Amino acid sequence: MKRLNFFLLIFAFFLFVMTGVDAGIKDCGKDEVGDGAKPIKEVNKEDPGKQNDYDKVQEEDERPGVTYLTFIKGKTPKPNKCGLNPSNDEASWTGWGGPLNCDNCTIGEGPPTRNKIVIGGIYFVRGIGTHGLATIEYDLTGSPAGPYVKFEAWVGMSDEKDPAECGHGGSSDFMFNINGKQVHKTDVLKGTDNGKQVPAEHVEFDIPANAKKLEVIIGDGGDGIGCDHSALGDAKLLTKQSLAVKPVSKLPTKWGVLKNSY
Repeated sequence: MKRLNFFLLIFAFFLFVMTGVDAGIKDCGKDEVGDGAKPIKEVNKEDPGKQNDYDKVQEEDERPGVTYLTFIKGKTPKPNKCGLNPSNDEASWTGWGGPLNCDNCTIGEGPPTRNKIVIGGIYFVRGIGTHGLATIEYDLTGSPAGPYVKFEAWVGMSDEKDPAECGHGGSSDFMFNINGKQVHKTDVLKGTDNGKQVPAEHVEFDIPANAKKLEVIIGDGGDGIGCDHSALGDAKLLTKQSLAVKPVSKLPTKWGVLKNSY
């Protein structure tokens, strides 16, 4: 009897892991970003005076029930294993540098020059990059692993413009709406401030029951769209299934912890 219970437990765990359509970068197809125009570089200590170097990495969240926001190789309204694509017209996804042609990449200087995503000295394996002004909408009704209950991301300016370009590497503000109602808005975020790197800002909020649409609105920081290479690192929707498992790799979320690391 004990042996039977053991095998039933193993089988239940296997079903738990395999249930639903879980995001996976390996399922997004061939990596079309390559080294980009400004290749990212891992260093021991990130230098705010250099573009696209990093000393921290946010790995992909491989918990079951996680759905990443994507642009190209996901699906909507039911995501595939790569992630969830926007539901609105693609002309609204970026204010410059389109059309977008890859996931997990920055806007670069247009299609041939996309880079991998680094924000504030952190390399994000998953994420989406765009350019202000932008409005990106996601249909929340198609989750195959139960309703989405939480959103998480790190937002800021791509390090591909730090520090000298446009004086501070661009600036943007990020607003998030659920069913047309604002649930979170950041202050204006710059690439650098007085020569110092501006850390990526952690965004986290609950998604109410019966939510139908997530809207991400990216502004220009009030000073025009020049150099506004905006990015969302590790941007994902979570279900109760994913929250039941502790993430393997997670950055500290307190502003002071991040700020003191620079």
